[in-house]
Amino acid sequence: MPTGSAIAATGCVIAAITACGGSHRQPAHPTVSGSQRGVLQTIDALQRASRAGDGQAICGDIFTARLVRSVESAAKRSCAKEVRERLFSPREQISVSRRIKVSGNAATAVIHEQNGHVSTVFMLRQDGRWRIDRVVPAGARGQ
Repeated sequence: MPTGSAIAATGCVIAAITACGGSHRQPAHPTVSGSQRGVLQTIDALQRASRAGDGQAICGDIFTARLVRSVESAAKRSCAKEVRERLFSPREQISVSRRIKVSGNAATAVIHEQNGHVSTVFMLRQDGRWRIDRVVPAGARGQ
């Protein structure tokens, strides 16, 4: 069951991911693999939904069912309502470390907030899409 900080950390995944400029030639080795790009797309979808105040999209399309149940159990109310009220400002600047690790249908990404907080986002690939399964603040012991 997540603590208040774990629920807040879930909200801090809201990332301001910027697209890189294009080039006329392909690099010899891409810097981001297809699976890593999928992880970034999920975090980007989270950002868009949070800016729109769409807690239903976050809980229905971006979080795993396990994370939704965990948030609801801890908050004693719907995931959509909890997420909508706990998300950071749309101006919050979060970056995703380039060290996205993908192993089969599991992935982790480290996020850095502008206030210095660091968290690890654990994701699962379900039905061909990456979903956020849990968020663990740096220094926290989580499963």
